Amino acid sequence: MSDHIASADAVALSTLGLDVFETGLLAVTRHFMTAFARPESQAWQNAYAIAAERWGQARGPQIAHGLLAVIQALRQARQEDFHYANPLCISCREQATPEEAAFCLMLHAMRRDRADLARTPVLEVTGGRMDPMLIQVALSFCARFPAAEERHDIAPGCQSGRQDDLPQRPSLRPTHRPGGRHLRLVH
Repeated sequence: MSDHIASADAVALSTLGLDVFETGLLAVTRHFMTAFARPESQAWQNAYAIAAERWGQARGPQIAHGLLAVIQALRQARQEDFHYANPLCISCREQATPEEAAFCLMLHAMRRDRADLARTPVLEVTGGRMDPMLIQVALSFCARFPAAEERHDIAPGCQSGRQDDLPQRPSLRPTHRPGGRHLRLVH
């Protein structure tokens, strides 16, 4: 596929400001989407294998399973087709379809407890509806796998390390620290 060119509406992943975890979620998402579009491909196996490779044998399948629940809610919330890139295409790895970009930005904002920034991507992935099931499932997933504290010395996606080299985007840093929302069994 060396002569493959991304579609005109493709978005460069580097412009979305995703962290490494979220970029990994996109790769897993693409394999799950392939499994739904072409069940005979059994691409769900690739999704779980990639997750285990990226995040370990114990944590990877848990992440993939949680992401699968979000994808299922997304599929039920959408009326239109969800366009996604071929997970095996090397040319498409650094690009995202508009739907993929919105999905990633939704998770990106939710992982940072920024509902204000998640609204627009939610509307984009659902076709203009605030779907309560998708929001609930996505927030639950993001609460289990929240974003780590970001480094301030070099911005994500910035080659030179200068903050002004990045496209201007609203800050995703929460203005407050959310309280502990989970119960953990320690024995």
